[in-house]
Amino acid sequence: MTRVDEFTSFYEATSATCLRAVYAMCGDRQVAREATVDAYRRAWRDWAKIRQRDPLAYVRSEAWKLTALSRGTHLLRRRHEEDADTALLEALHDLPADDRRLIVLLTLGDTDLDQASREVGTSAEKGIETVTEALDALEKRLGLSLEELENRLKGLGTVTGQLAMPAADEVRSAARRGRRRNTALLVAASVVAVLAGGFVATDGDALATQGDLPYREKLGAERPDLVLEARKITAENLLSPAQVARLDPEQRWSSSGTDEDPDNETPYATCPPQRFADPDPLRVFVRTFTGSGDADDRVAESIEVSRDEQAAEDAYDTTLAWYADCSHPRVQLVGSYVVKRPFGDFQILRLRSHRSPQKVFTVGLAHSGRVTSTLVHERTGARGPDIQDFASTLNASVQRVCRDSGGRCANDFEVARGTPPETSSSKAFLGTVDLPPVADIDRVWSGTRPLRPETNPAATQCDEADFRRKGLQETASRVFVIPDAVGVPAEFGITETIGTYSSESAAKKLVTSVRDDIDDCPDANLSAKISQEKKIEGPGFSGRSWKISLEVSEGDRVTIRTGIVRRGTAVAQVTMTPVGEYDVDRATWESLVERAGERLAYAPQD
Repeated sequence: MTRVDEFTSFYEATSATCLRAVYAMCGDRQVAREATVDAYRRAWRDWAKIRQRDPLAYVRSEAWKLTALSRGTHLLRRRHEEDADTALLEALHDLPADDRRLIVLLTLGDTDLDQASREVGTSAEKGIETVTEALDALEKRLGLSLEELENRLKGLGTVTGQLAMPAADEVRSAARRGRRRNTALLVAASVVAVLAGGFVATDGDALATQGDLPYREKLGAERPDLVLEARKITAENLLSPAQVARLDPEQRWSSSGTDEDPDNETPYATCPPQRFADPDPLRVFVRTFTGSGDADDRVAESIEVSRDEQAAEDAYDTTLAWYADCSHPRVQLVGSYVVKRPFGDFQILRLRSHRSPQKVFTVGLAHSGRVTSTLVHERTGARGPDIQDFASTLNASVQRVCRDSGGRCANDFEVARGTPPETSSSKAFLGTVDLPPVADIDRVWSGTRPLRPETNPAATQCDEADFRRKGLQETASRVFVIPDAVGVPAEFGITETIGTYSSESAAKKLVTSVRDDIDDCPDANLSAKISQEKKIEGPGFSGRSWKISLEVSEGDRVTIRTGIVRRGTAVAQVTMTPVGEYDVDRATWESLVERAGERLAYAPQD
């Protein structure tokens, strides 16, 4: 092949793609065209020097140098172009030049991460970090999701398609005659330029160049193929003692070791029945830390690297279910939080073991790309670490692996109270993990399968609440007992009835009826005493709780704790029949009724 044929073939194969990339940097179609043509002229003049290297990288670099002269111009032209997405172009203009250049190369330049990073003069690791942060800024600026941003970018796709590039022989002739745009003319043209432009997409899935990878892969957003393979995650990606020290800076923290054995089945924390949730992980790590304080603090960080994102999602769901269905004696879920992030929320759960010595477990669960991350803090005593500090440590754990796993990283997050994670069955009912310890019973609570009885077993002698009233769509009851608990009377237990109604009005009438019946009970039954009445409130639900005392024979009284809560069209009544020492205090009972209101979030609503 002659030099002429070689250049012609190169020009015809690359000029359209190059023009799109140059337009994406400068934002003005005419400046982009002139700069691109001039860059190819220079390439022809230097063809003997660059033909064995990377001529396309040379052309892009030359063109971008020329367009840089147009960056100080005003916006008149862009504002008068009907097909210009002004908001998008201005947002792109505000990105640093290298950030724009990397994004352009990865999306429109037919390059991979290593090639793009070399052209900008940075490492691949730094390159993908830069791209991710630039995308974060762009999405935040425009208030768009990645999918919405893609549609906006594709809307620019007709711009360069309308421009006709000269034939290859014309480019060569112009180069020979030295007819190229001089700096003065280029600056004049740039007076009407759009400042540092946008993206272009051609007909069809033009963003799926580079081996027809999906758009998100090319942006290095949530897929790992373009970034670093998840298998490259090592123990270096785990937290350091200095990062764990955020949980309690007064202690001296040290690492107790890192385990990378996928065949180790020993659980590293309370609740999980096994060590790892992914049955076939690519890599696993468990690093433990100990503190120097009297509370005997212990931290375990688990990283499971799955073979694909679906396997990682399944592992996350399995891990969360282990804690939602935790069945350990005297272990109770006492708090649930959500860490709100731009690219997916995390869960934080707080559990308390009421065994002696009492312990508090704070558990953080996160999923990013192919990685499932679990952080567990254990402390002897009644208080765990500050939730905000724990959330920061959990986010740091994810930050160490998210980019290598194909996930999205974010420094911004917000911690808020959250709904307890749904249990694996009977989701709208209390779970056994919600139930408090009673006396010194060291056994696990057990709940029956929800049944549809003719009468409400949670009703008391004061209210006799009948859930079967106008508007009822469905009702069911569940009984909780502690099997194999020696010496516990048979009448001891907790009963919950849930009813869903056709309207909120019908649900409210039931709650009002029960409240009025209990308030009037001492007048209707002189042996009845009502005490510890408390209004129960939470996000989306409200209700009441009471302690009822009834005389069943002379000098012999029975106590009943009951509460009723409504959330939308769903109502739950919870009743406990204490016997002697087998009882709970007022605050514990009121917390349980509140939890029943939280669980109604999983009840069907019209």
